[in-house]
Amino acid sequence: MSEQTVFRPPRRRGLIFQIGAALTFSSAGGLAFYMSMEQDIGLNFILYLLVALIFLAPVPLIVYRAVALGRATYQLEREGLRLRWGLRVEDIPLNTIEWVRPAKELGYHLSQPRFSWPGALLGLSHIAELGTVEFIAAESDNLMLIATPSNVFAISPANPRAFMRAYQRTSEMGSLSPMAAFSAQPAMFMRNMWRDPAARFPVLFAIILTLTLLIATITIIPARPMVSLGFDPSGKPLPPVSGEKLLLLPTLSGIVVVISISIGLFYYRHEDQRMPAYVLMAGACLTPLLLSFSLLFIK
Repeated sequence: MSEQTVFRPPRRRGLIFQIGAALTFSSAGGLAFYMSMEQDIGLNFILYLLVALIFLAPVPLIVYRAVALGRATYQLEREGLRLRWGLRVEDIPLNTIEWVRPAKELGYHLSQPRFSWPGALLGLSHIAELGTVEFIAAESDNLMLIATPSNVFAISPANPRAFMRAYQRTSEMGSLSPMAAFSAQPAMFMRNMWRDPAARFPVLFAIILTLTLLIATITIIPARPMVSLGFDPSGKPLPPVSGEKLLLLPTLSGIVVVISISIGLFYYRHEDQRMPAYVLMAGACLTPLLLSFSLLFIK
């Protein structure tokens, strides 16, 4: 396959925006969490912790979309068009493509999907003249519309003119053996994973263990106003600190669980890599389990 048939979306502005947003939300969430650690257990502590969770919650989605943008491709072959954007995969046989047009030439108002931002125009949007359009694009300036009998896709190759020339050249050659139509969506991927007991139970168990650790930590803090959280190089306990610092344990556990499950899901996409995925998901249970036992020895 020649390089001229592989097109990528514009990435610079989207990556800058999404990396900046991830750093901003992470910093704000981290600051709010730090402020919660400075409060006594009470209303202020809960409010700061809630603010931290609100800022940190969208970070995994932003990071996923940034990684997906960096790896996204539109691959045009004689047999059809392959769209790759993170977990979103679409293979369109060439003989099912009815037309390809730059969005600006059609004169339609294309409203963007909800929860879209620079570098991530993803999702469905209803256009009066076209019906439902699925966006798999980075920016709105260079949108190309691809119509099939059942769907209309909006993509954004960085060089729309080169993409159009390549499509015209490919369509003139014709397809000797059209590729099989295939569609995979993140929601479908998660449903398939959830139906697999070997993947579902470790994920549930890791979440339950982390929540149990959080509840146990909050319960014992009033009984331990001062605690030592480690040892110095000579083996002596570190100076005692406020008991609220124990909340670092469920926080650390949550971070490790999210990272382990995320990496496990990355490997789970491929059937020949399911075993490493299972090991990583099962390993996500180890950190909250060990930290829960550690509470028994904290003085």
